[in-house]
Amino acid sequence: MKLSTHTKSRLVGWTDQITGLGLKIGGATVALSLIYLLVTVFGGHIRDAAKLAGEDRAYLAQSIDFAVQALVVGSIVLVASLVLRFTMDEAVGQALSVVGALFYFGSPAFFGAVIDPTAMRGNAMFASVIAAFRNVGGICLLPGLFLVLRDAILRIWTGISVKRVLERRWGDEEERKKHVKPKFYGSCWDMLFCRDFVRRVCPAYAARKPCWRIKIGCYCDENTILRAMTSAGADNEHARGIINSLGLNRQSNTRLSNKLKRERCRRCGIYAEHQRQKYRLLSPMVFPAVGVLLYVFYRQISMWVGIALQKTDRFMSFLAYGSQASGYAFSDQGQVLTTLAIAWLTIIVISYALRTLEYLVFELQV
Repeated sequence: MKLSTHTKSRLVGWTDQITGLGLKIGGATVALSLIYLLVTVFGGHIRDAAKLAGEDRAYLAQSIDFAVQALVVGSIVLVASLVLRFTMDEAVGQALSVVGALFYFGSPAFFGAVIDPTAMRGNAMFASVIAAFRNVGGICLLPGLFLVLRDAILRIWTGISVKRVLERRWGDEEERKKHVKPKFYGSCWDMLFCRDFVRRVCPAYAARKPCWRIKIGCYCDENTILRAMTSAGADNEHARGIINSLGLNRQSNTRLSNKLKRERCRRCGIYAEHQRQKYRLLSPMVFPAVGVLLYVFYRQISMWVGIALQKTDRFMSFLAYGSQASGYAFSDQGQVLTTLAIAWLTIIVISYALRTLEYLVFELQV
């Protein structure tokens, strides 16, 4: 069943309203829960819970349990609303993956660095707060990694959005569909934009230099177009007189500044195609470059991940009154977690490298 345009518009409107409400409610819930939990931790309420009366201690435990549940539920609502509302925004996946990694892996190390662990040792309420922070990290990290991976795959397969390529119709599409195999990185006369009757009088083709180098071409220089249009009547005496009177028999006296010539190139469809070819040539080089970079720093990255896992194990086992050898330890899965961390880092670096290359080629037009 195909939905009508009106129905689709209503669905989009409802989705925007629901996700907007989810962002407000989820964001407020997460913010209030975080503030309350941080106040109870850094304000000494959890540390001094043993000194409280039984009813007060039970009330504090219930309040913390409620705040923990509100934090988790609010995070789910907030992340789901973000993903549904900004599905195609690359910044959402990257932000969620970074925030999730900080919460999931950094929470134990953060609390261990700013709080005396001996004061919180064996404290169930404090352990629940740590677990809640790590749950929030997992809620952000999983969809964030999925979105980052999706964006990287889309970049690999599509290369560049069609919106960035300047497309124009000039009325001679049939001629430009001639059976000429385009070069991978050719000059302007090798592209399908070039027409035979213009090529005969084109200064770029005569000099065997692309138009973007000499800053004169059939898409920006009116004299070149006029010469091409009047070249058919060059053998006629009256037409030749008109050509001479217009100065079309001479090379154009281009006195434009380099800045103006540069602006003409920026608006030119031929130059846009040249930049697209340049991006297509350079973008595959990003992948081996990132691979070599990670290979060179693999040992250092592995060392950083191992240190982080050891500190996390030490802090969590200390809170649980246990030795590091008893129970589950992150360092036991060090190789797996290191591989996952490097894979995540590879996706992030490739995504940012392609975005940087895209910005340089299509925005700055270097």
